[in-house]
Amino acid sequence: MKKLNVTRKAILIGCPGSVTNYLRGVEKDITNMSRFLRSDKGGAWRENEIITVANPKAADALSIVEAAFSDYVLVYFSGHGFTDSRNNSRMLALRDGNIPDWFLLSASPRQLVIVDACRNFLAPGLGGAPEFDDQIDHFEGVSTYELFSEYIAHSPEGKLIIHATQPGKYSYDSPSGGYFTQALLHISTRMKANSEYSPCSINSILHHVPRLLQRNRNYQLPSITYKEGLLTVPFALSTAGNIRSLGQKDSSKELVGAVLLTFILVAAVIVASN
Repeated sequence: MKKLNVTRKAILIGCPGSVTNYLRGVEKDITNMSRFLRSDKGGAWRENEIITVANPKAADALSIVEAAFSDYVLVYFSGHGFTDSRNNSRMLALRDGNIPDWFLLSASPRQLVIVDACRNFLAPGLGGAPEFDDQIDHFEGVSTYELFSEYIAHSPEGKLIIHATQPGKYSYDSPSGGYFTQALLHISTRMKANSEYSPCSINSILHHVPRLLQRNRNYQLPSITYKEGLLTVPFALSTAGNIRSLGQKDSSKELVGAVLLTFILVAAVIVASN
């Protein structure tokens, strides 16, 4: 595959708050997101392409986003947030103040912003639901770096902002990380397609996230809150295998059950006729 001169940057911002409002899962979210991006499933990002920012001031965070001009920029935020009732702005809480989420958009032509934060005025709830059983998978093997770069190069320009929940709703946290982020990465590492390393859009992944959250008694509904252009850079790459939706029943088990039921019904008819 021809080497492409494509640039990319990922900026991972963690703002856990302090004292009684401290979010225990933020650090885990940042670790898991970085680990996913560096895996083959996440596009085999290189260490120098991922910037981790711990509890920054607003000006510092915005300066880092602006300076990271690239063909593709992914910004991930984990922390506190709320909805400003005066103008309905989606606000993010940094160390020294609040900023609207669109401040994380820059002049880079292709950009994805993912926010795991609440969208109301109240402090986020902690716990209250069982933690996910699975750890985030890390995939090794043939590097997919150039393949992911090719997807970036062929994507039209565009920008998306994704939020973990609906307006006025909580985004729940646990020591293992935000429930939305855990579900997002769980689905991303398990997407199936007819061929290895097919592109999986953020939209296709988000389609499955609510069902996984609901299985863990969490009813957050992630949403795309801002869209500009026609961004097609994948969020994840698939593994090869039979395409099977999350929660889909095993058809072989259904078939066996149907055969047994038919046998029982036929036997009952024979007995009744005698």
